[in-house]
Amino acid sequence: MEQISVRLVVLLLVGVLVIALTLHAPEVGTALVGATTVVALLAQFTGRE
Repeated sequence: MEQISVRLVVLLLVGVLVIALTLHAPEVGTALVGATTVVALLAQFTGRE
């Protein structure tokens, strides 16, 4: 069995927190999704991972 990396655990925890925040305050969740999309697109366009 592969060892789970720290990065994966952090991403999972952040995902759970964002889902909980989105359920509690939808407008904040929408803003987070928009910001994440912009950052992901910028990372793709600049070639960084």
